[in-house]
Amino acid sequence: MPGTVYWFRGIGDGKFAARQDLLVGKDKDMSVAMATANMIDFDRDGDLDLIIGDVKGYVSVSLNEGSKDQPKFVKRSRLKVGDADLKVVQKSDPWPVDWDGDGHIDLLVGDEAGDASFFKGCADGTFLPGVSLFTGETVDVARRYMATKKLLDKHGRVVPGYRLRLTTHDWNGDGKLDLLIGNCAPAAKGQKGTTGNVRVMLRQ
Repeated sequence: MPGTVYWFRGIGDGKFAARQDLLVGKDKDMSVAMATANMIDFDRDGDLDLIIGDVKGYVSVSLNEGSKDQPKFVKRSRLKVGDADLKVVQKSDPWPVDWDGDGHIDLLVGDEAGDASFFKGCADGTFLPGVSLFTGETVDVARRYMATKKLLDKHGRVVPGYRLRLTTHDWNGDGKLDLLIGNCAPAAKGQKGTTGNVRVMLRQ
């Protein structure tokens, strides 16, 4: 479960070159295990950088100091809410996007407990405290898994299961970004293993 991110370069006809390890050696430790990575030009220099979640719920950035064709990613550093590390409840899955349309990169972050939170981006690359898209509650970095789960259940859980993954798309063509959510959930009664679904939430 090391937090390695691989790149498979497309070479045409549906084929890919051998994998390339984008985050090497020193980043391979259990504190960044179960990495999930998405890409955006975070530093606005014309190439794509990595926004990375990990098993502990932190979100990090790894800037590309190479080029579009020959990327070279530096050691990841944690993103901040003010002076504190940006964090959700375990197993963060960050999706970088300008969610509120103000020109700054925001973060939508799924977590292990089944919540999805909005962190508004600031001009200096930091973020405002997160707010749950489901409950409206402010993200508390000290809140543990079971407390978050109970809070979601209290508000009427929107997405069943756990370990949410997020992306955005204008699903219904109305000019607004909608939210697509994947989840993990126990298999149906009488069946073994884990299942999951993809849901779309239309923005009002």
